[in-house]
Amino acid sequence: MNHEAAVRAAIPEDVATLMGQLHSAGYAAFVVGGAIRDIAAGRAPEDWDLATDATPEQLRTTFPNAEYENRFGTVGIPTLVAMREVTTFRSDGPSSDARRPDAVTFLDAIEGDLARRDFTVNAMAFGLPGNVAGDPVISGTLVDPFGGAKDLAAGLLRAVGNPEERFREDALRMLRAARFVTRFGLSIEPETAAAARQNAALASTLSGERIGAEIEGILAAERPAQGISALRDLGLLVHVAPEMNVAWVPELPERVAALGTGVGTDSLDLIGRLAELLSVISDDATAERVLTAWRRPRATLHAIAALRQIDRSAASAERGEIDAAMYRIQVAAQSGDPQDAARQLRRRIATGRALPSAATLLSLCERADENGVPAQVSDLLINGSKLLEHVDSRPGPWMKTMLDELLKRVAQGHVENRAEPLIAVAKLIHEAG
Repeated sequence: MNHEAAVRAAIPEDVATLMGQLHSAGYAAFVVGGAIRDIAAGRAPEDWDLATDATPEQLRTTFPNAEYENRFGTVGIPTLVAMREVTTFRSDGPSSDARRPDAVTFLDAIEGDLARRDFTVNAMAFGLPGNVAGDPVISGTLVDPFGGAKDLAAGLLRAVGNPEERFREDALRMLRAARFVTRFGLSIEPETAAAARQNAALASTLSGERIGAEIEGILAAERPAQGISALRDLGLLVHVAPEMNVAWVPELPERVAALGTGVGTDSLDLIGRLAELLSVISDDATAERVLTAWRRPRATLHAIAALRQIDRSAASAERGEIDAAMYRIQVAAQSGDPQDAARQLRRRIATGRALPSAATLLSLCERADENGVPAQVSDLLINGSKLLEHVDSRPGPWMKTMLDELLKRVAQGHVENRAEPLIAVAKLIHEAG
């Protein structure tokens, strides 16, 4: 199946209907950008964006329920399936903030609209002009003035037109380049890469939220190593995470990529990969400062902090400073799940950071998981109330200390997790204390 036939077959019914309505009203109707690229790459499109020569006012007249709340020509038109975005063909004026054009000019041809886009693989469209008879899906054709399909087939990411101009218009495009090479397995065309290096400092003008979103987009790819390397190679890392740039080690991209290959019990784990990316930063406060600069949610900050603590516990266990039982207890205290102890060991082994002793430690943790060995006080078959019934003492801090000691002894196999032996041991400890 050729590219045009593949696009025709993939266009959702509501999008096809919307294209037909546009064309029947005398306007051009094209699917643009990511959907065309994804189909050419053999992927299912996530978004279906349309472009037309109709102005926003004409679109609102044709579709009275349309929503238009921006100055860039994008109108939201609701269908029975989703809110579809339709944008008027436009060219972008200069940008004073290296992110958004200060002004736009509406155009009457798709080729001019494609010329403003970032990369050739994103500068393809499918459909019909308004003055050409036929159905925009059945009779539609591919418009690819910059060779995006050829570049995609060749595995190249190339800027549309002058790459320096493209990056000065929108500095986020340099981070998007790193994400696209990761997602589609592309190499950055030399002139495009050189322009990114020349303009890398513009990345410091971007909002932390946008930077963080692009970083997570790279980490969410099946094989993120290439994108992580690109951040460093293009000189972007020093501007979006200077602390990480200073601590950089050459093996970091592959370490991150080793976590979660999409199979097995430890499949893709975005938080785990983010923690591994930050693992080169030894200071917790510095790592948190990076995440905060990227405007990551507070829940993410807490999860990364817990994983870093668990990682330190794993390192202590590998060195023999604590045993497998105490390691599982420490992990459960951090994450609430004793099985995270084994997961963290598998992460460390996969990334090559673990000591040889980790294999034995992992076996012990997995066996404890399989046997349901307690790692939390709540899993003991005794509680504070039961202690008070059998230990001659008043309520107080000693109860927590006692339960922690009982948990340790059960986890280490010194006493069974049954009420009778637990009470007997508690009495002995209390009498001795």
